[in-house]
Amino acid sequence: MTQRIALVTNCLAYAGPAATGALSADGFVTMCHDASFTDAVARAAFTAQHPKLVALAAQDSAAIFAEAASHGAVEAIVSNDYVPPSALGASLETASLESVQHLLDELFLRPFLLIQAALPALKAARKGSIVLMTSAAAVKLLAVVPLYSAIRAAATTLATVCAKTLGEHNILVNSIGPNWFENPTYFPPGRWEQDAALRETVAKEVPLQRLGKQEEMGALIAFLASGKAAPVTGQFFGFTGGWLP
Repeated sequence: MTQRIALVTNCLAYAGPAATGALSADGFVTMCHDASFTDAVARAAFTAQHPKLVALAAQDSAAIFAEAASHGAVEAIVSNDYVPPSALGASLETASLESVQHLLDELFLRPFLLIQAALPALKAARKGSIVLMTSAAAVKLLAVVPLYSAIRAAATTLATVCAKTLGEHNILVNSIGPNWFENPTYFPPGRWEQDAALRETVAKEVPLQRLGKQEEMGALIAFLASGKAAPVTGQFFGFTGGWLP
Protein backbone atom coordinates (compact mmCIF):
# COMPACT_ATOMS: atom_id res chain seq x y z
CA MET A 1 0.00 0.00 0.00
CA THR A 2 1.36 3.43 -0.97
CA GLN A 3 2.32 5.67 1.91
CA ARG A 4 0.41 8.93 2.28
CA ILE A 5 2.97 11.69 2.79
CA ALA A 6 2.32 15.03 4.50
CA LEU A 7 4.69 17.95 5.04
CA VAL A 8 4.54 20.40 7.95
CA THR A 9 6.85 23.39 8.25
CA ASN A 10 7.97 24.93 11.56
CA CYS A 11 6.69 21.82 13.31
CA LEU A 12 7.69 22.94 16.81
CA ALA A 13 6.01 26.36 16.65
CA TYR A 14 2.54 27.90 16.25
CA ALA A 15 0.20 25.17 14.92
CA GLY A 16 3.01 22.72 14.20
CA PRO A 17 2.34 20.33 17.10
CA ALA A 18 -1.36 20.29 16.18
CA ALA A 19 -0.64 19.53 12.54
CA THR A 20 1.96 16.81 13.06
CA GLY A 21 -0.06 15.01 15.70
CA ALA A 22 -3.33 15.06 13.78
CA LEU A 23 -1.86 14.14 10.41
CA SER A 24 0.11 11.28 11.89
CA ALA A 25 -3.00 10.01 13.68
CA ASP A 26 -4.86 10.26 10.35
CA GLY A 27 -2.43 7.87 8.71
CA PHE A 28 0.03 10.23 7.04
CA VAL A 29 3.77 9.69 7.19
CA THR A 30 4.54 13.23 8.27
CA MET A 31 7.66 15.09 7.18
CA CYS A 32 8.66 17.79 9.66
CA HIS A 33 10.70 20.92 9.06
CA ASP A 34 12.09 23.15 11.80
CA ALA A 35 14.93 25.67 11.81
CA SER A 36 16.64 23.71 14.59
CA PHE A 37 16.85 20.59 12.41
CA THR A 38 19.99 21.80 10.65
CA ASP A 39 21.65 20.21 13.69
CA ALA A 40 21.82 16.41 13.43
CA VAL A 41 21.62 16.09 17.21
CA ALA A 42 18.38 18.07 17.27
CA ARG A 43 16.95 15.90 14.50
CA ALA A 44 17.90 12.74 16.33
CA ALA A 45 16.38 14.00 19.58
CA PHE A 46 13.14 14.91 17.81
CA THR A 47 12.96 11.50 16.13
CA ALA A 48 13.58 9.73 19.43
CA GLN A 49 10.73 11.67 21.01
CA HIS A 50 8.43 11.33 17.99
CA PRO A 51 9.30 8.03 16.28
CA LYS A 52 6.37 8.25 13.82
CA LEU A 53 7.55 11.61 12.46
CA VAL A 54 10.40 12.33 10.03
CA ALA A 55 12.72 15.29 10.75
CA LEU A 56 14.02 17.07 7.64
CA ALA A 57 17.37 18.83 7.49
CA ALA A 58 16.50 21.15 4.59
CA GLN A 59 15.64 24.79 5.25
CA ASP A 60 14.77 26.73 2.09
CA SER A 61 11.34 26.05 0.65
CA ALA A 62 12.38 24.20 -2.51
CA ALA A 63 14.83 21.99 -0.64
CA ILE A 64 12.26 21.24 2.08
CA PHE A 65 9.78 19.99 -0.48
CA ALA A 66 12.43 18.03 -2.38
CA GLU A 67 13.59 16.25 0.78
CA ALA A 68 10.01 15.45 1.77
CA ALA A 69 9.23 14.19 -1.75
CA SER A 70 12.25 11.87 -1.64
CA HIS A 71 10.17 9.74 0.77
CA GLY A 72 7.21 9.49 -1.61
CA ALA A 73 4.48 11.56 -3.25
CA VAL A 74 3.47 14.44 -0.97
CA GLU A 75 -0.33 14.70 -0.74
CA ALA A 76 -0.79 17.30 2.01
CA ILE A 77 1.19 20.42 2.92
CA VAL A 78 0.76 22.58 5.99
CA SER A 79 2.75 25.80 5.60
CA ASN A 80 2.87 26.80 9.25
CA ASP A 81 4.40 30.26 9.03
CA TYR A 82 5.09 32.59 11.94
CA VAL A 83 7.38 35.24 13.37
CA PRO A 84 8.24 35.55 17.06
CA PRO A 85 6.19 37.99 19.16
CA SER A 86 9.09 40.44 19.18
CA ALA A 87 8.70 40.91 15.40
CA LEU A 88 4.98 41.74 15.42
CA GLY A 89 4.69 45.26 16.68
CA ALA A 90 6.64 47.68 14.50
CA SER A 91 4.62 50.81 13.75
CA LEU A 92 4.26 52.42 10.34
CA GLU A 93 6.49 55.27 11.49
CA THR A 94 9.28 53.23 13.06
CA ALA A 95 9.45 50.05 10.97
CA SER A 96 12.79 49.53 9.27
CA LEU A 97 13.08 48.11 5.78
CA GLU A 98 14.78 45.09 7.33
CA SER A 99 11.86 44.42 9.68
CA VAL A 100 9.34 44.67 6.84
CA GLN A 101 11.44 42.38 4.67
CA HIS A 102 11.64 39.85 7.52
CA LEU A 103 7.83 39.77 7.78
CA LEU A 104 7.51 39.38 4.02
CA ASP A 105 10.14 36.63 3.91
CA GLU A 106 8.68 34.58 6.74
CA LEU A 107 4.94 35.09 6.27
CA PHE A 108 4.49 35.47 2.51
CA LEU A 109 7.52 34.41 0.49
CA ARG A 110 8.08 31.15 2.39
CA PRO A 111 4.60 29.77 1.71
CA PHE A 112 4.65 31.09 -1.86
CA LEU A 113 7.98 29.40 -2.61
CA LEU A 114 6.85 26.16 -0.97
CA ILE A 115 3.70 26.09 -3.10
CA GLN A 116 5.74 26.91 -6.19
CA ALA A 117 8.15 24.07 -5.46
CA ALA A 118 5.31 21.59 -4.89
CA LEU A 119 3.22 22.43 -7.96
CA PRO A 120 4.93 20.24 -10.59
CA ALA A 121 4.49 17.11 -8.46
CA LEU A 122 0.97 17.95 -7.30
CA LYS A 123 -0.17 18.79 -10.82
CA ALA A 124 1.31 15.55 -12.14
CA ALA A 125 -0.51 13.58 -9.44
CA ARG A 126 -3.69 15.61 -9.98
CA LYS A 127 -4.33 15.81 -6.26
CA GLY A 128 -3.15 17.61 -3.17
CA SER A 129 -4.26 19.65 -0.20
CA ILE A 130 -2.44 22.78 0.95
CA VAL A 131 -3.20 24.58 4.20
CA LEU A 132 -1.66 27.97 4.95
CA MET A 133 -1.53 28.97 8.60
CA THR A 134 -2.02 32.73 8.67
CA SER A 135 -3.75 34.78 11.37
CA ALA A 136 -7.13 36.21 12.30
CA ALA A 137 -5.38 39.57 11.95
CA ALA A 138 -5.59 38.97 8.20
CA VAL A 139 -9.31 39.76 8.26
CA LYS A 140 -9.70 41.72 11.50
CA LEU A 141 -6.80 44.06 10.97
CA LEU A 142 -5.11 45.13 14.19
CA ALA A 143 -3.81 48.70 14.49
CA VAL A 144 -1.21 47.63 17.05
CA VAL A 145 0.44 45.33 14.47
CA PRO A 146 -0.33 47.02 11.13
CA LEU A 147 2.43 45.53 8.99
CA TYR A 148 1.95 42.05 10.41
CA SER A 149 -1.78 42.31 9.68
CA ALA A 150 -1.18 43.53 6.13
CA ILE A 151 1.25 40.74 5.28
CA ARG A 152 -0.95 38.07 6.88
CA ALA A 153 -3.76 39.41 4.70
CA ALA A 154 -1.54 39.03 1.64
CA ALA A 155 -0.77 35.41 2.52
CA THR A 156 -4.46 34.68 3.07
CA THR A 157 -5.25 36.17 -0.34
CA LEU A 158 -2.46 34.04 -1.80
CA ALA A 159 -4.28 30.92 -0.60
CA THR A 160 -7.52 32.07 -2.24
CA VAL A 161 -5.80 32.91 -5.52
CA CYS A 162 -4.00 29.56 -5.54
CA ALA A 163 -7.28 27.73 -4.96
CA LYS A 164 -8.86 29.46 -7.95
CA THR A 165 -5.81 28.79 -10.13
CA LEU A 166 -5.22 25.19 -9.08
CA GLY A 167 -8.75 23.87 -8.72
CA GLU A 168 -8.72 22.46 -12.25
CA HIS A 169 -5.79 20.26 -11.16
CA ASN A 170 -7.73 18.94 -8.14
CA ILE A 171 -5.41 20.81 -5.76
CA LEU A 172 -7.21 22.25 -2.75
CA VAL A 173 -5.89 25.34 -0.95
CA ASN A 174 -7.30 26.84 2.24
CA SER A 175 -6.09 29.11 5.02
CA ILE A 176 -6.61 29.11 8.79
CA GLY A 177 -6.48 32.29 10.87
CA PRO A 178 -6.08 31.71 14.60
CA ASN A 179 -6.29 34.06 17.53
CA TRP A 180 -6.76 33.21 21.19
CA PHE A 181 -5.17 29.84 20.45
CA GLU A 182 -2.90 28.01 22.88
CA ASN A 183 0.40 27.46 21.08
CA PRO A 184 4.14 27.52 21.79
CA THR A 185 4.68 30.82 19.98
CA TYR A 186 2.05 33.33 21.12
CA PHE A 187 0.04 31.69 23.93
CA PRO A 188 2.37 29.06 25.42
CA PRO A 189 1.11 26.36 27.78
CA GLY A 190 0.75 27.67 31.32
CA ARG A 191 0.09 31.28 30.34
CA TRP A 192 -3.68 30.85 30.71
CA GLU A 193 -3.32 29.66 34.29
CA GLN A 194 -0.74 32.30 35.23
CA ASP A 195 -2.07 35.41 33.45
CA ALA A 196 -5.19 36.83 35.09
CA ALA A 197 -5.26 39.77 32.64
CA LEU A 198 -5.37 37.35 29.71
CA ARG A 199 -8.28 35.45 31.24
CA GLU A 200 -10.14 38.72 31.84
CA THR A 201 -9.57 39.88 28.26
CA VAL A 202 -10.72 36.56 26.83
CA ALA A 203 -13.83 36.60 29.03
CA LYS A 204 -14.74 40.01 27.56
CA GLU A 205 -13.79 39.51 23.91
CA VAL A 206 -14.08 35.80 23.10
CA PRO A 207 -17.56 34.25 23.13
CA LEU A 208 -16.12 30.79 23.85
CA GLN A 209 -14.34 32.38 26.86
CA ARG A 210 -11.23 30.25 26.56
CA LEU A 211 -8.26 29.64 24.30
CA GLY A 212 -8.52 27.17 21.44
CA LYS A 213 -6.53 23.98 21.95
CA GLN A 214 -3.88 22.30 19.84
CA GLU A 215 -5.95 19.15 19.42
CA GLU A 216 -8.89 21.25 18.20
CA MET A 217 -6.66 22.95 15.65
CA GLY A 218 -5.34 19.53 14.65
CA ALA A 219 -8.87 18.32 13.93
CA LEU A 220 -9.44 21.23 11.53
CA ILE A 221 -6.08 20.77 9.81
CA ALA A 222 -6.65 17.02 9.38
CA PHE A 223 -10.08 17.64 7.85
CA LEU A 224 -8.73 20.15 5.33
CA ALA A 225 -5.69 18.00 4.52
CA SER A 226 -7.84 14.92 3.93
CA GLY A 227 -9.56 16.33 0.86
CA LYS A 228 -12.69 14.42 1.86
CA ALA A 229 -14.87 17.45 1.20
CA ALA A 230 -13.16 18.58 -1.98
CA PRO A 231 -15.47 21.50 -2.83
CA VAL A 232 -14.09 23.17 0.32
CA THR A 233 -11.26 25.14 -1.26
CA GLY A 234 -10.29 28.79 -1.36
CA GLN A 235 -11.74 29.31 2.11
CA PHE A 236 -10.48 31.18 5.17
CA PHE A 237 -11.26 29.50 8.49
CA GLY A 238 -11.22 31.73 11.54
CA PHE A 239 -10.09 29.78 14.63
CA THR A 240 -10.89 32.33 17.30
CA GLY A 241 -13.61 31.09 19.63
CA GLY A 242 -16.08 33.50 18.05
CA TRP A 243 -13.82 36.59 18.24
CA LEU A 244 -14.20 37.03 14.48
CA PRO A 245 -17.67 37.97 13.25
